Amino acid sequence: TIGVLGALQVTLADGETAKFRSDQTRALLAFLAVEADRPHRREALTGLLWPDDPEEAARHNLRQALLNLRQAIGDPAAHPPYLRITRHEIQFNLASDFALDVASFDALLAACAGHPHARRDSCAVCAPRLQQAVDLYRGQFLQEFFLKDSAAFEEWALTRREAFHHRALEALDDLATYYEQHGDLGAARRCALRQLELDPWREQAHRQLMRVFALEGQ
Repeated sequence: TIGVLGALQVTLADGETAKFRSDQTRALLAFLAVEADRPHRREALTGLLWPDDPEEAARHNLRQALLNLRQAIGDPAAHPPYLRITRHEIQFNLASDFALDVASFDALLAACAGHPHARRDSCAVCAPRLQQAVDLYRGQFLQEFFLKDSAAFEEWALTRREAFHHRALEALDDLATYYEQHGDLGAARRCALRQLELDPWREQAHRQLMRVFALEGQ
């Protein structure tokens, strides 16, 4: 199980936490898992994670990180394996037995987007999906995880971070409206407060909270 919405969490089948030797190895797993829809050239990965190293040193670092990664997640014993590795490319295996929070997050919001409703914030079918999605959002994408020597990785992470942050806020906004409309003021208040934890200056969340307080007689 891989969690990247919030601090990076990697849990093995026996419940133990995976142990990695370096941040580059953690970054390699996060990148491969999130970008699992396609294979990645080895030279692209070395440029992403070791941009300032000479080519041969960067290739060696990738081989070592890959070895540690396979050991840490139990890849040699997995059937099918978690990683598809060739001489030139590496890809996270979507057919392997894994769970990734952003994949579930995306699937839930995609189901809402594909549902034929008039408005998402009043749809009884989509409300449980939105709730599941925001429950997955423990915090910002790869929260407090940085590779100070890789601007390329940081740019990738920042782009992803902003996108997931925006989508989580929008889901919480719709949920707060839904719960308010259906008289569940406690749930509406929690959704508004969660938005303010993520973005203290979010005006619509302040308005939602003020409406809930008024409806509660506060």
